[in-house]
Amino acid sequence: MTDKEISKTEIEVLEERADLARSEADRSKKDLERLLRIFDMVGFNDFMEYLSSPRRILLWNFIAGMAKGFGIVVGMTLVVALLVWFLTKMVDFPLIGEYFEKILELIDSAAPGSVSSL
Repeated sequence: MTDKEISKTEIEVLEERADLARSEADRSKKDLERLLRIFDMVGFNDFMEYLSSPRRILLWNFIAGMAKGFGIVVGMTLVVALLVWFLTKMVDFPLIGEYFEKILELIDSAAPGSVSSL
């Protein structure tokens, strides 16, 4: 082989590598554009703005905590009220009624008038 033939094959190999690099760069560019579109669709920019503002994070976490606390208070009030109502109905049963009556007396001594109104 002559120097011209060697350099010709080297040039062909280099051109193939350059084409491969260009196609990979095009694929990477398309993947990056697709990723940016997905970020826009899911609101990633808004989320990043939210994370960059400590005041906004504190405000929203405070509001969420207040809502959770309110929900827990309302839910537990309903559960306890239903439990006390159920216990008042169970007093009439033989054998276990005596135990429920003692429990109701304890509840009534802690909060007078709460059970007697049921």
